[in-house]
Parts: sequence; structure tokens; C-alpha cells
Amino acid sequence: MSIINSEAEHVYKGNVLMQEAYIAGASRQPTEEEIEAGAKAFYEALKPDSYPQWDSDCALRAEYYDAMRLAVKAMQGKATEE
Repeated sequence: MSIINSEAEHVYKGNVLMQEAYIAGASRQPTEEEIEAGAKAFYEALKPDSYPQWDSDCALRAEYYDAMRLAVKAMQGKATEE
């Protein structure tokens, strides 16, 4: 049983419809807005004080978007593996 399925059963005991909704929400693809928010959070948490504030238009931020996508993919992969 996957982590998501186990959590769905635990949180929504006996309510199959809510379990299915939980699983669907937990395994969906993140939106671009969510990816940007996560990338910004990574950047702000890891940058030295001397670095500039987040600028979503800066081409150098692409590595943070990629890192966020990898992190989400890893989390979802772990959560859905049997």
C-alpha cells in the first residue's frame, strides 16, 4: 500500500469517495504557480545574505524551478510507490 493510500484510509476511514478525492489531489501535477512558489522558497532559504532577493524574471532562477520540479516528482514518486 502506498503512503497516499494509507493516509487516505487513515484520515477518511470508511468514506471511499473522500479517500479517492484525497488520492487524486495528492497525486496531481503541481501548477506552475506552485512550482514558482516552491522555487522561491528554496532560493530564499538557501541564498547567502549577500544575494539579491528573488526575481522570477531572472534567467538564473531556472535552476530553482528545475530543482523544485525534481523535488515534487521525488515526493510524489515516494508517496505513490507500493
